Amino acid sequence: MNKKKVELNLNNHKSYLSSIESVVENNPPNIVLIFVDDMGHGDISCFGSVAIHTPNLDNMADNGVKMNSFYASSAICSPSRFSCLTGRYPNRGFVNGVFFPHNHPIGKLIIPLMIPHGVRGILPDEVTLAEALQAGGYKTGIFGKWHLGDHSPYLPTENGFDYFFGSYYSNDMTPYAYYRNEEIVIDSPADQSQLTKEITQEILTYIDDNHDHPFFVYYPSPFPHHPAHASEEFTGSSNGGTYGDCVQEIDWSIGEIRKKLEELGLTENTLIIFTSDNGPWYEGSPGFHRGRKGNNFDGGQIVPFIASWPHALPKGIEVDAAAMNIDFFPTILKMAGIPLPTDRKIDGVDILPLMQGDLDESPHEELYFVSTKKVMGLRTKDNFKYLDKHRSENSTYWVAKQGPFLFNLNQDQNESYNASTHFPEKTADMSKKLEDKRKEMVANPRGWKR
Repeated sequence: MNKKKVELNLNNHKSYLSSIESVVENNPPNIVLIFVDDMGHGDISCFGSVAIHTPNLDNMADNGVKMNSFYASSAICSPSRFSCLTGRYPNRGFVNGVFFPHNHPIGKLIIPLMIPHGVRGILPDEVTLAEALQAGGYKTGIFGKWHLGDHSPYLPTENGFDYFFGSYYSNDMTPYAYYRNEEIVIDSPADQSQLTKEITQEILTYIDDNHDHPFFVYYPSPFPHHPAHASEEFTGSSNGGTYGDCVQEIDWSIGEIRKKLEELGLTENTLIIFTSDNGPWYEGSPGFHRGRKGNNFDGGQIVPFIASWPHALPKGIEVDAAAMNIDFFPTILKMAGIPLPTDRKIDGVDILPLMQGDLDESPHEELYFVSTKKVMGLRTKDNFKYLDKHRSENSTYWVAKQGPFLFNLNQDQNESYNASTHFPEKTADMSKKLEDKRKEMVANPRGWKR
């Protein structure tokens, strides 16, 4: 195991943040980024669910943008959250696996095996979306699940958030307490049946207290990650078991946030984004896509995406072109009028033209799929997907690896048929691009620009 410590680029980090000028006088949009945990592509009614009813999300889609080929950057949690906040593939920050409580025996055993170089959270020289917005004058709050480190210098309030109400880990980890900033306010084990309501109230209060400033509300819900929970009011409300009840309570929560924005006259200039960190785990619907959480098949990474911003986005459009959560960072900063850092590779791109319906194809020439530290596959803008040898999602043969695969997603959206024999030149070209990307990331893993 490589025990070499990471050399941090803190001077560039500080220099970039200090260079950002206030954008408040330009009336930038408020941002509400809702990032649920382990929700599948087919788990809400506007994406095809008949067992779960989500009227608030459906209404948001009717009055905004729905993306049908939107990917999480990883099929597991912490890496996807890293990308959501930095615009970079997760292996740029050596976030190769899920963070466990660092002082717990399981964490002490597992983390060093999964994550190299002594990394125990998001590295201090990464620029987060919250840090950049904070430097531009935004009020920044996080409500729910952080999962990018549980001690200094990895805490949310050390990475751009003025306010934190939530947990450091997944809801199946121990100890599971809730914090307000660095103070425990709900002892472990937290009563999870009440969490969605408590988080929602915290968000409503935060918006009330900060509505005179541009604000960034990051809402990484702890649900419907296993074990799913719902309050008494929502228990039995769906045809999808406790999981479905939990999703319907999340939908209620989103409705309450939208009501608050309307009440304060903020709807017109507030961008709301709803998506998930990866595909479904034990329960949930991948929406007829192959695979689930942990797979680089689409069921593990393609997730629901809905956005509304009446000031700038059309109503009721659907986008089929591919994008990924690495795109949040450059897109939101462009909307806010904040320049990107120039010292590092930002893997995401501005997808506002895509959301506005001005593009018919993905702005990415390729999107890459990362598992642990290895680039496992890619999708091209003409909707072919190449995947290297991959562990089977079939429980009988889970040890076996099959592939490489070439999937023609134009005709085979659930990745059922290996089309490599029909497209040998495409297969060879995408295989080479995969190898080139691997070499690039080995030579310059953090993506520093020289």
